[in-house]
Amino acid sequence: MKRIVVTGTHGAGKTTLCYLLAAYFKQQQHNVKVLNETARQCPFPINEIANNNTELWIVHSQIVKELDAEAQHYDAFITDRCPLDPLVYWAERNPKCEEFYELENTVLKWLVRYDTIFLVEPSSDTDSFAIDAVRATSIQYRNRIRDIFRIYVDKLPDTVKDKLHIIQSNDIFGGFKLPEIIQPLAANIGAGAVACS
Repeated sequence: MKRIVVTGTHGAGKTTLCYLLAAYFKQQQHNVKVLNETARQCPFPINEIANNNTELWIVHSQIVKELDAEAQHYDAFITDRCPLDPLVYWAERNPKCEEFYELENTVLKWLVRYDTIFLVEPSSDTDSFAIDAVRATSIQYRNRIRDIFRIYVDKLPDTVKDKLHIIQSNDIFGGFKLPEIIQPLAANIGAGAVACS
């Protein structure tokens, strides 16, 4: 099974990219599953008013969702966000607690499991984005989250950085062409498994 992650700040086009990737793999006759983002089901407050329970619930729910997809033996799953996302949103609140640092350690180790990671960024600091009843509306907040993702990218081990591809939102919404890295991934999508370290 291949594990493909689309991560990054809200309002940048992650969900759109997930479905573009899924459509491509399905056209290649692969059995893929899209894992929708978990935050919308969270019983605790999200966005700027999130609390520690919010991020703990989202991280653990995301991990369970990914393990469930593995148990169902898809050729691949494409996940809209991953455990790194709630960690970044928690970091924005400047946590000073043992729980955060334990979770950070777990999340950074979990990232090793993925075959490909797409970090989606807004194309500019002032890009507007679609508003819905759930997503935070502040562009400043979105940009702070984007900047914290960049800090975590710098912390990643080289083995994870080698799997990371940064995509701008304009590339997704402006006639997105699948990058060349997707073609070899599709060619061996059913081959091999990532060992847990």
